[in-house]
Amino acid sequence: MSIGQNKVTDNTHEMSFHELFSQATQVTIPLFQREYVWTEKQLKRMIEEIDIIQNGEDTNRFLGAVIAVRRSANPAEPQPYEIVDGQQRLSTLYLFVLAAAAVAAKNNDNDYAKAIINTNLIIDWWAGTNTKLIPSFADRGQFCNAFQQLINSGDLSDWLGTKAKLPAKSGSDSGKYINQFNRIKQFLQKRYNEHGIDHLKEIVAIAQTKLTFVFILLKDPATATTVFEGLNDSGVPIGIGDLVRNEVFSKIGNDSAKAEAVHRDLWLPFRNKLGDYFDKYFFPYALIQDSNLNSSDLFRGLRKIWGDVSNPEEIIKKLEDYSDSYLALCIGKYPDSFSKPISLALDKLVFSRCPTSVFPFMMKLLNEYTLGNVTEKDAIDCIKIIESFMVRRAIAGLEPTGLLGVFRSAWNACNGQPNATSLTQVMNNRNTVEWPDDTRIRASILTRNIYSSHLRQYLLKEYDLSLGSDDPKNEFWIEHIMPQKLNADWCQLITDKDHQELLHTWGNLIPLTKEMNQSLSQSLFEVKSKEFETHSVFASARKLSSEYKKWDKVEILKRSSKIAEWAINRWGK
Repeated sequence: MSIGQNKVTDNTHEMSFHELFSQATQVTIPLFQREYVWTEKQLKRMIEEIDIIQNGEDTNRFLGAVIAVRRSANPAEPQPYEIVDGQQRLSTLYLFVLAAAAVAAKNNDNDYAKAIINTNLIIDWWAGTNTKLIPSFADRGQFCNAFQQLINSGDLSDWLGTKAKLPAKSGSDSGKYINQFNRIKQFLQKRYNEHGIDHLKEIVAIAQTKLTFVFILLKDPATATTVFEGLNDSGVPIGIGDLVRNEVFSKIGNDSAKAEAVHRDLWLPFRNKLGDYFDKYFFPYALIQDSNLNSSDLFRGLRKIWGDVSNPEEIIKKLEDYSDSYLALCIGKYPDSFSKPISLALDKLVFSRCPTSVFPFMMKLLNEYTLGNVTEKDAIDCIKIIESFMVRRAIAGLEPTGLLGVFRSAWNACNGQPNATSLTQVMNNRNTVEWPDDTRIRASILTRNIYSSHLRQYLLKEYDLSLGSDDPKNEFWIEHIMPQKLNADWCQLITDKDHQELLHTWGNLIPLTKEMNQSLSQSLFEVKSKEFETHSVFASARKLSSEYKKWDKVEILKRSSKIAEWAINRWGK
């Protein structure tokens, strides 16, 4: 059967392992790509597909897509393909052929072993590292151990010992990579023992030529995430951080010692510092440099930012410029360079869960404050304005749609000199993004479901603090004074219509401890009020008890009105 007949699709880039690995190419896994993770489960699935073909149930099987980037290279050298996605499949197929050569040599079929070694495993004329697959740093120790087993098989050592030039060892000598190789070798030896060399050659030929994949060679690594998402792959998604890392370390070339030093001393500290927020960091970071970027152009924009810089250390240090400001906004982790007043203002913004759309402006603001280019007063004024803007929108129930359009360009719109006046003017000039006025806030607090707002904890806490409470460090429960389910006694006081309209409004909500909230449940107001007065740690609960002797529609609206006037002053426009 010809190679062409083995194809599943009409795509001209569908190919087999043999077609890719019989060329003068080197398939490399990026230096710090995630390690090989396939286990016996995935190998069994591949073997099942080989058996399906061997039993005549099918002529071939499709493995999906392999995505690669071709780095520039001297035409006289092997052509390098860097794998963006498909590492597990290609590595397993390479190990399959490697194990087959070892089994054949061990059983005295040296000619067959040498043939597949020369064809699929090494580039015999190349003076440098000449294995056709070069794993990531994490797997190279195990890769070399597997290849050494081949060298020591049968009578190959004199011939292959000098012919094969392996990558320098790195990573652990044991793990999933070598375990998979040994698993494959045991499987092939068992098949050889049961059925002989012709059977072995047949199943290896199937692995080489009849398990096909579409080989997608990207013109630009920046398109990798888009292609991956479009293919709807079920594997681990490619993150922007993966692409950035691969691009940074591609500038080091083959200097493995330097690569490992840069990875250990610069990249890993940068990566670990950002933790779970790592991939999300790059978009606001890039918008600071180029406010016109969109997410689909992110990687291309990042490469433009570091331009012709070829020094990976310099690129990583440049990437880290805004990491402190970013973490301050994400988790309230403030560097020592932030003053106490700045930290207190940021506490409000962080606890109010400001959307990431404000990050480009805020990260730039905090960095410039740290550098001494923005005064403490101007920085605090801007933080409070953004808090007011966001809280008012949340109270009014406005979605964050369009906010990125405001804040991606706000720094430039303030001419790089943000203060209360310039930022307020910039935000008022965006007619398509509402900054709710006092009338809208009053109406919203009287009628809107505040309980469902993502800011409900923040709103109740701020009101409670304004009445003299200490800062409650623990999460509190939210008490519906008029309960969510009315019992017979409450039904005498509240109509179904009023209950439905006022239940979740701010006037009917207070913070309580979990224990008090659960113990009072559907108790009547008189019972609740006494408990609030004598046992509650929250000032708003105690104030409620002292000001209201009953609880009905009139009292709920009265309390909501008082809260509305307070909120208008607290988050002034």
